[in-house]
Amino acid sequence: MQRHPLDNNAANTWDNLPSSLLFTIPANALLNIRTLKPHYPARHFAKLTAVQLISLHLMLHRPHGGQDSLDPLFGPYISVLPHDFSGHPLSWKTKVEKHPGSSKKEEELLHKLPPNVDFALEKLSTRFWEDWNIVSTLMLLLNSVQQDPSFQKARNSDSLSHISDALTNFLWAWLNVNTRSVYHRLKSSKSDPDNLTMCPILDFANHTADLPHMTLVPTQAEIWNTIPKKMHGEDLAFLSPSDAILSAGEELYLTYGAHSNRTLFVEYGFVIDIIDDDKFHGEIDVQDVLEGVLQVTPSDYLVTKNILEEEGYWGDWTLHCSPTYVYPSYRLISALRLHHLISTRNKENLLHDEVLQPWRDVISGRRDIISEDNEVGWRQTLVDICTAIIKRAKNVFENNTVSSIDVEGCPWFSYMDKSIMMLWREELLVARSVRQSVLQGREF
Repeated sequence: MQRHPLDNNAANTWDNLPSSLLFTIPANALLNIRTLKPHYPARHFAKLTAVQLISLHLMLHRPHGGQDSLDPLFGPYISVLPHDFSGHPLSWKTKVEKHPGSSKKEEELLHKLPPNVDFALEKLSTRFWEDWNIVSTLMLLLNSVQQDPSFQKARNSDSLSHISDALTNFLWAWLNVNTRSVYHRLKSSKSDPDNLTMCPILDFANHTADLPHMTLVPTQAEIWNTIPKKMHGEDLAFLSPSDAILSAGEELYLTYGAHSNRTLFVEYGFVIDIIDDDKFHGEIDVQDVLEGVLQVTPSDYLVTKNILEEEGYWGDWTLHCSPTYVYPSYRLISALRLHHLISTRNKENLLHDEVLQPWRDVISGRRDIISEDNEVGWRQTLVDICTAIIKRAKNVFENNTVSSIDVEGCPWFSYMDKSIMMLWREELLVARSVRQSVLQGREF
């Protein structure tokens, strides 16, 4: 493998047939909870999650002033990680929360976010602060990081005695982990959140949603659904695209999965251009709008929410659009059906199991619909939801003006501002498409 001649992206060194081995990363070269645990033997670190421990290690060994990281374990890898995440939405939110009133650029961009994107960013921020609180508490427990043997190798231990410096470094470290980790089986349970690793070389591979991309070779632990036997786990191997011949010098791509632009923006700090991409798969979350509909009748709202939570249907209500299909998610349809079942019932009767049974029969597959009237009702509410989203997005575009804030010396502002407007554009296009499909009588 080599660098692509036009940039720093990964490129293939020789021709590869489909599904042939590209490269293998030895287990001890991977940055994860297994390779780090032996170097953090103190009992204080035993309860840290993989994200917390890897972030802590990166924080302690962050390179500064253009110099390389002096970490004897992963110094060369840490040195090529992104040095700055000031353009990432989580950095804006953290800066605004810590220094309100002094972050005009960040405040302006956060104010422009679509509500569902803002909600997703809030959840990401909650994860970050939970991890920071645990790590910072550990640091305080140890009195000062340089007094614990596990921290003696930390290059910047003096600066970490100041909690504000530590927070800045931890945010940088945490975002590197969040944006650059891949799934890797390290634990006995397949769903264990510690099944992740950071991997050299992958930082040079760009994301693609639809171009031929390399794939991970399943490890023996994954194949046999067991915990890896070796101390550091298993090697990480990558295959060439299964549907194309990879020529020498051709760029190597990686896919982050079938994520929405909302997720790509919040988690990774970029979006896919929906205008230029004829393979665009749009998705918007309508929870804020639907909750507004449900809350019109507070008593019904509480009942509906409780039932949806009990049955696992609360939230994640989405609309989808692509060149070949347009539809509301089944979770959204189920929530709307329940809403209309409850709102149209005889209010003099108590809400008992007999009233809810038709809805439960639908979600269990025992019947197709609750009733024809129920179908008409939820479809009309879906049209109303789409109309509200369309109106909201149009209002954003009509009132969008060039920023009056001085953004000189801020290379990321223009791109992120355009990305936010792309998110609004996606809301407009998806809502229009779904609304049209419903009005045309399409079945979902």
